[in-house]
Amino acid sequence: MDEFIHRLEQRLTGEGKPLSIVRNPDGFLQRPDTQQAVLNACGLLLLPISSSLELRVRYELYDKNTRERICYIMDDPSSVLPDIKRLLYNAHTFSIPDLMPACNEAEIRQARLTFGMASYIYNKKFVYNLSSVETKGVIEDAKRRYGEDVNELIANLKAIPLKWEKVETMDSICRILLTAISQGVYEKIEPEIEVINKEFQKYIDSKYFALSSSSHIGKPKMVNRILPHLAYKHSRTEKVALVVIDGMAYWQYLILDKKLSDLGIETKRDVTMAWIPSITKLSRQAIFKGSIPDERYGQNPIAEERLWREFWINKNRDPKRMQLYEIGYTHDSLLTDDTNQYKQAFVDVSLDDKMHSSSSNKDLYALTENWTVEAAENIKLLHEQGYTIYITADHGNIMARSWRALDSQERTFLYQKESRGSRHLIYSNTDYLDKFIQNNPDIHNELLVHNNWAVWRNNRCFKGKDEITHGGSHFLEVLVPFITIEKD
Repeated sequence: MDEFIHRLEQRLTGEGKPLSIVRNPDGFLQRPDTQQAVLNACGLLLLPISSSLELRVRYELYDKNTRERICYIMDDPSSVLPDIKRLLYNAHTFSIPDLMPACNEAEIRQARLTFGMASYIYNKKFVYNLSSVETKGVIEDAKRRYGEDVNELIANLKAIPLKWEKVETMDSICRILLTAISQGVYEKIEPEIEVINKEFQKYIDSKYFALSSSSHIGKPKMVNRILPHLAYKHSRTEKVALVVIDGMAYWQYLILDKKLSDLGIETKRDVTMAWIPSITKLSRQAIFKGSIPDERYGQNPIAEERLWREFWINKNRDPKRMQLYEIGYTHDSLLTDDTNQYKQAFVDVSLDDKMHSSSSNKDLYALTENWTVEAAENIKLLHEQGYTIYITADHGNIMARSWRALDSQERTFLYQKESRGSRHLIYSNTDYLDKFIQNNPDIHNELLVHNNWAVWRNNRCFKGKDEITHGGSHFLEVLVPFITIEKD
């Protein structure tokens, strides 16, 4: 038996009495994860009781002749009537700091430890007293390893108000998502993520398709409005750097945001919407074109740079029209050789490569952490060079679950290169799209169909195996960061 559970058992039970009672003001014994771990390991049932009357009923109906060991948890054990009280072992008051005397008591109480965190800290067996700061460090270490109980994560997800144009919604969801991914329990919260996504699909149906022509003045609500927003907000000679991270989901940005904060960089977080289908050819084109993307466009760095420069030198941009030498574009790097250019764009594709090579979100989490170390330093350098910096992504990503791979006949009528992906299909003729839908009626309601394309609404993919990818209308693909770092 785990030594931590053994100590709990000793603390809560008395020899010769199968029933006991305890007061537990910090609630540790009432946590579902604590109760399940103790029951599984030593057969002791931790049972919250609200009143002496409830205890009387429970005792008379179930526990009078039981062979189970039960520890009743009550706020006021003194209210129990004498005839029952003499049958119970009185464990008095228990709080989790009782088993961690080396740690700072106030920090332990405030942390609201999960069972896993408490067991981890207990088993470290410190031989000296820890300060408040040292205890915080130990708690953070335990949280990274064992964190919050999955049931609490799910409950917290359910409690988030879903206001999709507000960054607070995505921020709250993705912080919980980040915790689950880092602890390797994403699959356990995945059903609730899909419930949230169903609500997002309602937003897609009612609001999304009007956003491409929405006002860019307050903020860009869709990626094609980013450049008009920057042009409106900044004078011709203001130094502006647009950093586009290929395939960065909002939860991955939060890892970068932490690194930037550690470097003393203040950020203003917001969100914008990727173009659907959420693929580089369309969504990143929309960013650099500053308008509606073209399906005939050939995606490559040369074409991207041309779009970026054409936007700024357009004669309709007077009096903010710029000269070519004032505009910079850098592909696959966040560093520049010319810090005198007024408008600079940077595209980093390395994170997208890491995403496509990852077999799980936990793998991608580790790869993202490694990537952010250098990325944050480079962004800090841009900040020191006097740029107002905007960070965004062309699309996010999703852990997609296999439906099936397309057969050769289904692939025949797709539009052209990049028209077929794990989560999107673009057809040269809507008749072919209609035929695909007719032949697969079981997935009709799972697809967003618009014009000549269809994408997965949920977390499925046109592949024979699960993979991390993008292209659909899931909120983790479509809602991308739009971050502002003001110049010094």
